[in-house]
Amino acid sequence: MYNMVEQGLIQEAVFSFWFNRKPEEEEEEGGEIVFGGVDPSHYKGNHTYVPVTRKGYWQFDMEDVIIDGNSTGYCADGCSAIADSGTSLLAGPTTVITMINHAIGASGVVSKECKTIVAEYGQTILDLLLSEAQPRKICSQIGLCAFDGTRGVK
Repeated sequence: MYNMVEQGLIQEAVFSFWFNRKPEEEEEEGGEIVFGGVDPSHYKGNHTYVPVTRKGYWQFDMEDVIIDGNSTGYCADGCSAIADSGTSLLAGPTTVITMINHAIGASGVVSKECKTIVAEYGQTILDLLLSEAQPRKICSQIGLCAFDGTRGVK
């Protein structure tokens, strides 16, 4: 990417990805990478451009994770993220990642039991974690565990 920019081979110092989620329904398979811009046929809305804070990792700073227009509160004090196009995984706090997967309709990612728990308790769990509640007690606070996690388990 850096070499293409230095050589003036691309119009903008930007690249974008589109991953085809339903290749069986489309004439084309796979996805697309665009160097030097974006393909407007693959998105709605506006892009937010942020500077890379650590070259080589495509690391950038972020302030929030928003799902369906609602703040999750994750990263409220700021955090770093990496745009890793070399993996099909989304990594981060399990609760937030599961909420993202649920919102985008990802399937086969987690068990039905996990999806049910996240659908019913995900926001409560996230709120408790962000309120600096003791994570070991959250399970019992929402009634999902028989113990509060503060005693040694043998």
